[in-house]
Amino acid sequence: MPSRVVETPLQCSTDDFFKFFKEKAFRLTDVCGEIVQKIELADGNNSWVDVVGSRKRIYITPSPGASENIKYEVEGIDNSSRKISYNVLQGAMLQFYKTFKVTFEVTVASTAKWTIEYEKLDSSNEDPDVYTGLLTTVNNNVNTYILYGGEV
Repeated sequence: MPSRVVETPLQCSTDDFFKFFKEKAFRLTDVCGEIVQKIELADGNNSWVDVVGSRKRIYITPSPGASENIKYEVEGIDNSSRKISYNVLQGAMLQFYKTFKVTFEVTVASTAKWTIEYEKLDSSNEDPDVYTGLLTTVNNNVNTYILYGGEV
């Protein structure tokens, strides 16, 4: 399965960076408002803390004038290696990709690493490069937020 990888160096606490995505994703609207308009719990979930099977819906602006509504599920969590995997269940991207999975990891080298694995519905569909650019911006914004004392 093809993949795209985004790695961003971190200056903030790597534990706090992981905790932000695992427990405080609702803050993305404050930290990355130009990309994330809204994020909400989905399908009866009542906690922001990621656990296997939990679902959320995120509303993003992937490019000027465009908007997407994506529902995803947490597929796996490995706290010791600070890794979370997600599977996209609904969203515009599924018009172009048969599968769309994202893995988030905070590495021992103090980097935030996102891996997007996807399978195109049609070979002429574009690679998901627009999302890699978004993830770079999200990483940088969250890093700055934590570095300057944002609540985690």
